[in-house]
Amino acid sequence: MRALVERVRNDFPEAAHTMLIEGVRRTIDFQDPAYAGLYLDRVARVLAAPGGRDTLLLNETARHLALWMTYEDTVRVADLKTRATRFDRVSAEVHARDDQVLSIVEFMHPRLQEICETLPAGLGRWLAASGAPRRLVERFTRKGRVVKTTSLRGFMMLYLLAGMKRWRRGTLRYAMEDRLIEQWLQRIVAFAKANPQLATEVAQCQRLVKGYSDTHERGLRNYEAVMAALDVAGTAMAPATLRELRDAALADEHGHKLQATLARVGAPIETPLRDNRRETPVEAA
Repeated sequence: MRALVERVRNDFPEAAHTMLIEGVRRTIDFQDPAYAGLYLDRVARVLAAPGGRDTLLLNETARHLALWMTYEDTVRVADLKTRATRFDRVSAEVHARDDQVLSIVEFMHPRLQEICETLPAGLGRWLAASGAPRRLVERFTRKGRVVKTTSLRGFMMLYLLAGMKRWRRGTLRYAMEDRLIEQWLQRIVAFAKANPQLATEVAQCQRLVKGYSDTHERGLRNYEAVMAALDVAGTAMAPATLRELRDAALADEHGHKLQATLARVGAPIETPLRDNRRETPVEAA
């Protein structure tokens, strides 16, 4: 931790130190110090780009990169649900007395998609595309289950799942998020030279990719629709237009308002849901 903080102080402008140190803390909490080092490597790429020393751009990239790199997967959810601070918070919220027994019951319904994303990338892709194995897993996950996290059995189940973070970098979900993050960073770098304000708006589009399960899927669909419009327009898109598209997507997670805004500004509407192979401005060049 000390070495990472020193790197922040030595290699980055002072105006970004507070945000970067918080990003380091968050990424270590999510994974480990090596992951925090990757976080700083990525911010350094933006800093080294023409226009990358813009204070607002650098701080917004640092903030939203830390949020994206600490995405909510099944491992993260299990980790947060088994922390002592959570039990203390819930106890305080319900005003439990010292002579009372607190029982916390969770309703969990992991879909096939979350199961595939928790597996090693190759195995997860195979299961998602398989026939009988996929149907068998779907049969057993059709209904949710109740987990009592204050019981030994329920707690240990989630605790062991949280411990799987040591293998997180090999999972399908990590591969998917890593690819999306890299594409997002390439867009920021590509636009920073010509229009730092537009690059800052691109950084803030990370707000669309949030949550877990269905919420995450809908947010990702809206994010990719906005990025498709940006890739077509390039530097000709005004920062205010990108901000308007983002605000429309945030206002309605189902995408109806975004579709109307895309039509009004003349941007493309038909976009694939999970086409992570789409070219970024840098790759197209």
